[in-house]
Amino acid sequence: MKRLAAARGFSLIELVVTMVIAAILAAVAIPRFTQPEIDATWFHEQVKAAVRYAQRVAVTQRRCVFVSVSATQLELFYGDASCVITGTRLTQITTGANYTLSKPGGVTLGPVTAFRFNGLGQPDAGVTLTVSGRTITITAETGYVR
Repeated sequence: MKRLAAARGFSLIELVVTMVIAAILAAVAIPRFTQPEIDATWFHEQVKAAVRYAQRVAVTQRRCVFVSVSATQLELFYGDASCVITGTRLTQITTGANYTLSKPGGVTLGPVTAFRFNGLGQPDAGVTLTVSGRTITITAETGYVR
């Protein structure tokens, strides 16, 4: 039998060290690449939930509820008896804090607008909000949020 002059391939130790280095790089680097996407998706769902909450409060309390959207945040306000926006903010059920969502860095929110739900849960007009390219549509007649 002939013996080969040089061994071919990698040793087991070399393969294990390479895999450990690759795993460490993956654990550190991959979350950094996807964080803006995670923030955009999370904030999109939070905005939808806030709009749905405003509609539910309007129906359960039979009063106007306003959704105020700025470039940096979304806030919910009560309306008075003649459906005019007041300075009284809605509060969250669980914490009792004002229902205000501030957008994370790298996420866009628009357009700057304010709309209301009447006591029947109907918006004053159809509205389309955009969160980092994802749309949220509030149907004019029914107030359906999708």
